[in-house]
Amino acid sequence: MLHTMAKKPKTLPGQLFAALGSFWLATALLVNLFLPTWFGTLEQVDKGIHAVQAQYFESWIVLAKAGAIKLLLPGGYVTMGLLVVNLFVGGLVRIRKSKSTIGVIIGHVGILLMMGGGLVEHMYSEYGRVRLYEGEEKDQFSSYAEWEVAIWDADATASVEEFLIPGSDFEDLGGEASRTFERAELPFDLILKRYSENSQLRLAANVGIPKAPVIENLFIEPMASSKEDEFNLPGMYATAITEGGARVEESLLNGFCKHPWTVRAGGKTWAIKLRHVTKTMPFSIKLEKFLKDDHPGMSMARAYSSDVIRTDADGSTHKQRIQMNEPLRKDGLIVYQSGFGPQNGEGGPPYTVLAVSRNPSDRIPWISVAIIALGLTWTFIARLFGFLGKQKRMALKAAAASGSLSGGKEAA
Repeated sequence: MLHTMAKKPKTLPGQLFAALGSFWLATALLVNLFLPTWFGTLEQVDKGIHAVQAQYFESWIVLAKAGAIKLLLPGGYVTMGLLVVNLFVGGLVRIRKSKSTIGVIIGHVGILLMMGGGLVEHMYSEYGRVRLYEGEEKDQFSSYAEWEVAIWDADATASVEEFLIPGSDFEDLGGEASRTFERAELPFDLILKRYSENSQLRLAANVGIPKAPVIENLFIEPMASSKEDEFNLPGMYATAITEGGARVEESLLNGFCKHPWTVRAGGKTWAIKLRHVTKTMPFSIKLEKFLKDDHPGMSMARAYSSDVIRTDADGSTHKQRIQMNEPLRKDGLIVYQSGFGPQNGEGGPPYTVLAVSRNPSDRIPWISVAIIALGLTWTFIARLFGFLGKQKRMALKAAAASGSLSGGKEAA
C-alpha cells in the first residue's frame, strides 16, 4: 500500500481523518494481522481450524496465547474494518490525484474489492457436500458442520413438508437443560435436552453404571469435541408428548443414526431426525459413472472424476464430467470433485463425494487480482517512462554542456 498524502490538516477532525488514512495505521494493522495469524496457527494444533478461525478472526477482541505469552489484541472484525477504512481514506480520498498516482489508486480499488468479496463470502456463502453412488440421484446437499432437527410426515408419498429446528435453538441444552418446541401443524410437542456436541451411542449392558438415562438399553455418552467440526457427531435426548399429555414417547437422537425416530400422533406417523443442515439445489445430479486412475502398481488415486447427468427444473438433462479444476457451475452453485470411496478398508460399492458451494462473490477474487495487476502494471510503466525520460533529459543536458565546452575551446 502506498499512501501519497495531501497537505497536513490543521483542525482536530481533519487530523483524526488523516490518521485513519495514515501509513503508520496501515503498518500497525498489518502487524496486528500477522500476530493473530501466528498465535492462531500455534493454537490450531490443539483446537482445530474452525475454532481458531472463530476465536481470532470472527471476533471483536481476542486474548492470544502462545505458551506463557498472552496478548489482548483487536479481533478480525476490528482489524479488517479499520484496514478497509485506512485503504479508502489513504488510498482513495487523501491521496494526491495525478498521473503518477493513477496506478496506485487502481491498485487500492482492487484491494478494497477483494476485501469486500471476502465479506460477502463470510456473510452469505454456503458450503456442503453430497455423496452419490452410481445410479443414485439427489437434489440436496448437506452442510459440513451445521446440524438441525427435521420433522416430517412419514406417511406422505408426494411432496413432503418439513418442520425444522435449527441448531442454534438446541446447541445450548447441555447438562440437564431442556426446551419444548411446539408447532400448530404438529399434533405433538417435542422436548429436547442433554445435548452433546460430540457423542456416541453406547449399550447400557456393556458398562457398569451409565452416566446418562438409558432408553431401550442405549444411552448417549458425551465425547471430547473433535478439532475439526465436521467430524463431530452430536447427540441428545428427545421426548414427544402426544394426545394432550396423555402419552409420552422418548428416544435418542444421534448424528450417527441413519434412520429417523418415528412417533405415532394425530393418525399419522411422524419422522424425527437429527441431521446435517440440508439445502435444496435448483437441479438434481445423478452419478452415471465414477472414474479413478491409480498410480502404476499402487492403490493411490492419481486422478478421479465423476460422469454425472444434471436435470434442470424444466426437465432438460445435461451430461458433464466433474473433475479437478473443472467443476459444474449452475444457478449460483459450484459443484466440484472432493473425494470418493470406498477407501481405507471401507467396503461396499464405489461412490463419489461432491463438494457444493454457493458463493455470490466467487468471481470477485479473479476480478480484483486483475485490477491490482492493472494498477501495478500502470505504475511500473509510468515509472519506467519517467525514468527513461529523465535519462534522456540528462543525456541531452550532458551533450549540450559538452558541445558548449568544445565550442569555447575552439574559439580560444
